[in-house]
Amino acid sequence: MKKPERLKPKATRTRPTPIGGAQKKDLLWMSAVFATAFALRAVYLLEIQSIPLFDQLAGDARTYDEWAQRIASGDWLGRGVFYQAPLYPYFLGLLQAFWGRHLWAIRFIQIILGSLASALIFVVGKKLFSHRAGVAAGLILAFYAPAIFFDGLIEKSVLDLFLMIALLYLLLGRVEPPDWRRWLWAGAVLGLLGLCRENALVLVPVVALWIVASSAYPSALVRARCLGWFCAGLLVVLMPVGLRNLAVGGEFTLTTSQFGPNFFIGNNPAADGTYGSVRKIIGEPQLEGPDAERLAERAVGRELTPGEVSNYWFFRALAFIKSQPSNWLRLMAVKWLLVWNSREIEDSDDFYIYQRWSFLLGFLGRINHFGVLVPLAVSGVLLTLGQWRRLWLLYAMIIALAASVALFYVFGRYRFPLVPLLVLLAGAAVSEGARLCRERRWLPLATGAAVSLVAAVIVNLPIRGGHAPGAGGYNNLANAYMKEGRIEEAIQTAQRALVLEPTYGIAHYNLGNLYAQRGQFEQARRHFEEALRLHPNYADAHSNYGQLLAQGGEIEKGVEHFRRAIEIDPALGRAHLNLGVALAKQGRLAEAVAPLRQAARW
Repeated sequence: MKKPERLKPKATRTRPTPIGGAQKKDLLWMSAVFATAFALRAVYLLEIQSIPLFDQLAGDARTYDEWAQRIASGDWLGRGVFYQAPLYPYFLGLLQAFWGRHLWAIRFIQIILGSLASALIFVVGKKLFSHRAGVAAGLILAFYAPAIFFDGLIEKSVLDLFLMIALLYLLLGRVEPPDWRRWLWAGAVLGLLGLCRENALVLVPVVALWIVASSAYPSALVRARCLGWFCAGLLVVLMPVGLRNLAVGGEFTLTTSQFGPNFFIGNNPAADGTYGSVRKIIGEPQLEGPDAERLAERAVGRELTPGEVSNYWFFRALAFIKSQPSNWLRLMAVKWLLVWNSREIEDSDDFYIYQRWSFLLGFLGRINHFGVLVPLAVSGVLLTLGQWRRLWLLYAMIIALAASVALFYVFGRYRFPLVPLLVLLAGAAVSEGARLCRERRWLPLATGAAVSLVAAVIVNLPIRGGHAPGAGGYNNLANAYMKEGRIEEAIQTAQRALVLEPTYGIAHYNLGNLYAQRGQFEQARRHFEEALRLHPNYADAHSNYGQLLAQGGEIEKGVEHFRRAIEIDPALGRAHLNLGVALAKQGRLAEAVAPLRQAARW
C-alpha cells in the first residue's frame, strides 16, 4: 500500500514592501534638501577656487594635510602620543592613499558629506517634531552660511557636523523600539566625534543620564544593558587609540594630550577668551605641542612625558583660577558671551575673508548666520516648552557643549557642533510659528517673537569687531600671497592687518620678511624691530632680522640675534645655520662648526 504523498508547501516569492505615499514624500524631500545643499556648496566651491588659501593651506589645515600625506605614504601609526585629534587626518590620509593629494577632490567629497548632513537632519527633525519642522531644519542647514564655509575647508568641522547629526539620529530620530545595536552605534559615533572634537566627550555623562532616566525602558536591568552597549560602543572606538598611544608614545591616553595646554590658553591672566599660543607670540599648530613641551620642561628642569606636560599646564591654569577667582569669573562670562555671539571668530581661515571671493557666501552670511540661528532656536525652545520631558536631552546637550567651549577658548569652529542642535529647534520654531498663525493664536506667537528679538539683540552685539575680516585673517591671506610670489599683494594685505591691529607682532614680522625680499632694507628693519619690541622672545624674528643685518654688513649684530634665537628656541635649525654661515664669513671657522652641525640635526 502506497503511502500518501505529502503535500509540499508551494514556494512563495517574497515581494518587497511597497513604498507608501508618506515614505515617497519623505524620500522626495530628502532628495530635494540634499540637492539644494549640494548645489549651493558646489557653486561656493567654484567661486573660491581663486583665493590663494585654496591651495596655500594655513594653520591647522596645513598640519592636517602634512599629517595625511605621511599616513598616505605608509606611516599609519606615527610617533608619540596624539597631540591633536586624529580622526580627520586619517580621513584625509585614506582619501589621499586612494586618489592622491587632490585638494579640490577632497573638498568635493566634503560637500557631499555636508549635503548628506542636511538631508539627515530633515529625518531627525521630522521624527522629533513634525514633517514641516524637518523640512525647515534641512533647508536652514542647507542654506546656513558657516556650514557652507566649513564644508569647503581642509578642516575637521565637516566631520563634526555629520557625526553630530548621526548621533542625534541614533538618539532622537528613531521611533522603533531600540535594541542593543542602536546603543552600540550611538556609543561608537560619539567616540568618533570625540576623536574629531575632544570636548564632545562631555556628552557621555549627559547621554548616560538620559538612558538611566528614560521612561522608555520599563526595568532597571534593561536600562543597564542599554548603558552597557553604549559604553561598549565608545570603547570599541577609543580603546584602539589608547593602545596605540601606549605602544607608540608610552602613555595610555584615550584621545590626545593637549587638554592641559588648551585649558591654560583659555584660563590665564592674559587670556581674553580667544586663542593665544603658550609662548604668547603666534599660533602655529606645528609648534604648539613642541612649545608646550619645551616650556614645561624648562620650568620643571627635566624631561616630561606628554601626560606630565598636560598636567603642568593644567595646574598652572588652576593656580590662576585659585589666585584670581573674580578675574576668572569675569573671563568665563566673556567667553560665555563669545560662544553665543554672532561673529564667527576666526582661526586660520577667516569666514569674512572668504566672502570677498564668494558672492553666495557673502549673501547668505548676511541672512543666515549664527546671529539669526540662535534667536530662532530660542523661540523654538519657548514654543516647544510643553514637550520638555521628551526634549530635555536636546537642551542638556546644548548647555554641556556650550559650557565645554567656554571652559577653554572660543573659535567659530569650536562651537560648530552646537549648530545641528540649534537647527532642530529653529526648524521647530518655524513649524510651530506657522501652526500658530493658521490657528490665529497671536499671543504665544507674539511672545515667541519678542523673546527671539531680545535674543537677537544680545547675540548680535559687536563684541569682537562685528562681521568684518580680522587681522589674523588678513595676515594668513598675506602669507598665502607671499607663497605664490605675489609680494605686492602680500604687503598690502599685511598692512590691512596692521590697520586693524597695530600691535599685531606677527604682521610686522611678515612685513619685515616681505620688504627684505624686495630689498627694501630700512622698511624691513623697521618692521622686524617693531615685531621684536612687541615680542622680545620671538625666535623666528630674531633669526630673520639677524639675517637681514648680516646681509647688510652688520654681521656682528646679526650674530647676536642668531644666538638670541637659539637661546629662545634651540630647535630652530634655521638660526643655527644662519649663525654658522655668519661666523664663517667672519673667518671664525672653528666656532662655525658647532652651529652648522646643529643645523644638520634639525
